[in-house]
Amino acid sequence: MKLNKFIKRAKEVPWVLGQRLTRKPIKSLSVISDLFIWRWSEDWDTYFELIDIAALFGDDKKHTVDIIFFDQNGNEFHRQFIDLNGLYRQKINIYDLLLNINNVPGDYGTFAVFHQHTPNEVTEMDSYIAERGYVSYRYKDLPLLTYVHGNMDAIDNTLTPLSGTSLLNRFYRLQYLMEMEKTYEIALINSSPSTKKVKFIIMGNDNKILFKKNAILGSKQVYLFPIMDLLEPSRLIIESKMVMARPVIFCFSAGAVDVFHG
Repeated sequence: MKLNKFIKRAKEVPWVLGQRLTRKPIKSLSVISDLFIWRWSEDWDTYFELIDIAALFGDDKKHTVDIIFFDQNGNEFHRQFIDLNGLYRQKINIYDLLLNINNVPGDYGTFAVFHQHTPNEVTEMDSYIAERGYVSYRYKDLPLLTYVHGNMDAIDNTLTPLSGTSLLNRFYRLQYLMEMEKTYEIALINSSPSTKKVKFIIMGNDNKILFKKNAILGSKQVYLFPIMDLLEPSRLIIESKMVMARPVIFCFSAGAVDVFHG
């Protein structure tokens, strides 16, 4: 019995040793943000729902956030300070912010939202302010926005990526069955500090591999992988050394679009 228990525990060690989902920032007063995806073109508007987190702790002073924009390769290209309105929600139009920038690099990338004030109650708990709010998208002239929330603690305000790295390859199995009459864009962000090799595997009936796509993602890079013309209901598996390679899914169907985490 003891030998079997030891063997079972030994098999688990490579998956748990030093492989946290996210890493703790080095600085005690760091602030944290997800890496949210912006899309900017004739077809896309992007919005962010902003609220003053410090105001939730009873701090009625005026506060700001620093929004940092990255291109699809993870390179910073713009910073924008926004004044907050206390407990009043602000819908920030990302399209309008980018409209005032010359030579926006591409039509998609990521942005981070860093709050500039941390309440004493948060630091006393040895914790951090983290922005994992809601980003929304409008596709073409559709009347409704589609929303998706933040995914994880991706980056701190020193621009240090915080997501964990695995010793061995891991498999993220999308919790969604892709349908034949729909098309998809799979947006995956590498919020780890190092370059990662990623394999996208499309599985059909009877675990049959329909096709594969390999990619290499640099740190903070976002990769957009299109899937279309499916011949049967299919599943997506993402293989990489990211502890959790959880993508954002853009799903297109009959003139409508939905956005969600899989």
